[in-house]
Amino acid sequence: MISEKDYKQLQASGRSNELVQRQFEFLINGNSLLKDIRPARLGDGIHKLSKKDEEVALQIFQTQADAKRWMKFVPASGAASRMFAPFHALQQALNKKNFDLNTYRKTPQGKELWKLIENLKRLPFFGSIHAKIIEDKNTAVENQEAYILAFIQKVLSQFASYPKALIPFFVDDQGNDWTSFEAQLQETIKLGHKSTPVPLHLTIDKAHKDLFDEEVKRFQQKKRAKEKQTFYIEYSHQHRLTDTPFIDGNKQWVRDENGAIAFRKGGHGSLLENLNHLDADCVWIKNVDNILLGPANAEGEKWMKILAGRLLATQEELFKHLHSLEKLKDKTKLAPVVTFIRSNFNPRFNLNSKSKMSHEVLFDYLYRPLRICGMIPASDAVGGGPFWKKVMRGESLQIIEGVELDPKDEGHAKAIAESTHFNPVMMVCGITDHLGEKFSLYDFRDDKRFMISKKVLGNMEIYILEWPGLWNGGMAEWNTIFIELPPQTFNPVKTVMDLIR
Repeated sequence: MISEKDYKQLQASGRSNELVQRQFEFLINGNSLLKDIRPARLGDGIHKLSKKDEEVALQIFQTQADAKRWMKFVPASGAASRMFAPFHALQQALNKKNFDLNTYRKTPQGKELWKLIENLKRLPFFGSIHAKIIEDKNTAVENQEAYILAFIQKVLSQFASYPKALIPFFVDDQGNDWTSFEAQLQETIKLGHKSTPVPLHLTIDKAHKDLFDEEVKRFQQKKRAKEKQTFYIEYSHQHRLTDTPFIDGNKQWVRDENGAIAFRKGGHGSLLENLNHLDADCVWIKNVDNILLGPANAEGEKWMKILAGRLLATQEELFKHLHSLEKLKDKTKLAPVVTFIRSNFNPRFNLNSKSKMSHEVLFDYLYRPLRICGMIPASDAVGGGPFWKKVMRGESLQIIEGVELDPKDEGHAKAIAESTHFNPVMMVCGITDHLGEKFSLYDFRDDKRFMISKKVLGNMEIYILEWPGLWNGGMAEWNTIFIELPPQTFNPVKTVMDLIR
């Protein structure tokens, strides 16, 4: 519960007492199970474009994009600590008595690590780490075991506290290493035109601002004079008031050293605040690690443009309907609007107007932010991804995270088993309306889709609360179109193993 002292502390910090009380109730009562979901599949929520469709979308983007203000939005505050999990596991094992590397090699963690060790020279940062080992006269490397341990120690000391965006992911033909941030910047330059470069917006930790600025300088130095192009980079930070409280196993507040209710980052759903403040009409959203370098990224760049072309084409028709509904009201011909909704958003849509007039129902349906999302065939991956969900206006397409699904629930288990695609986080969003005005994105979030997870803090189990995910519950009430992407557009780096390409 919140004490009188807590109320005063929360008020002094600018927080809403009512919100914190509601968050406490969320933590105590847990998530509500999602109802009435089924997987979206090819031909039933996911479109597969023909070559002609691709060409038309590219042409629309090339000829019409300049009429809009574009931006690429990349969440880039994530630390690289989880990326180096195999190295951290070895470090923990080293602290145990009678550690033996050969014995460790036979454990599951050791087998994974050894795959990496056998390919150390293929890591993009091998050269720089190797040089540091050679230069360090205090590091003894008289045998293979000593070298391996020295290498891992140097990697962790160099990169473990870095944001993932600034870890070298690539090495070019000249031996230069490149980070995913630099690759994202190269892609952003390719998405724009010389006359209208696309700004790149990154959400970063305030503490890393200088590191990103230094990386920009290195990027500029690597580009030869004839290759230099105008580009714009802007940063924002996760707002402190989007941090969320958490509780212990006894359902009591976890408090800081001063006895005040403690807070921690509220997940990527907190970034809805950042997205809401962008000065743009259309925004690409892409994960920072899902990128290749230079020509190898051509397929990804092409599909970013295809998704954008589909957004422009859909918006053009959608805005015409909105203008008509707004101007003609009940004199609007409704059949073309219903056909448009069925063709793009929900083939099962039925116009039921009980409490509102028909043209008002249709206007409310269309007057929403729009997103075109890429989906990848799941292969062996199942769980979170594209689903249909029943909502007040019928059925709508949703991106649902695996953590929101309960395999023990019969309906969820069936939906998971039948799912065929997953979300690679490559999407383009229209965040202004038919009059060019910005939507208030909070009006289209499903606040009930918060997420609760169990974590360990020191020796204590804690339960943390995350806001509805940015592209999950954060966009639950958007109008959505899913398009299948080729698998070669999906190149994430979740662990250091993924850098051995």
